[in-house]
Amino acid sequence: MASFVGILLGVIIVIVLVYPFVGRRRAISDGVGPVERVASADTLRHLLYQEPVTLRNEIESGNITGDEYEEQLAELRERAARLMRDRAERRTQLLQAELALEREVQRIRQVRVAGDVRDDEGER
Repeated sequence: MASFVGILLGVIIVIVLVYPFVGRRRAISDGVGPVERVASADTLRHLLYQEPVTLRNEIESGNITGDEYEEQLAELRERAARLMRDRAERRTQLLQAELALEREVQRIRQVRVAGDVRDDEGER
């Protein structure tokens, strides 16, 4: 009986120690919404600089035709433009949220100041 309680206690301790790490990893992976899935600056840099070089190498080596090169280059430009637009929209959303938060903080401060002034006048 004592060994069973010891094993049970050991399992509970292990679960308590491991759960925060597993829970945090799950929360990070599940918490990524579509807005947070905006491409990084590295991805954009790769699309704008590295991919065209790769395409140029492909056409020079004869692996793709001129038409394929132009088509793929146009797709790259379109994708890069879409990613830049998404990043700009994300930045705009973050700025709007910051401004809304700042307005709310200012409103609360004004209410507190007005309340303090009334309290001071009431004491006199």
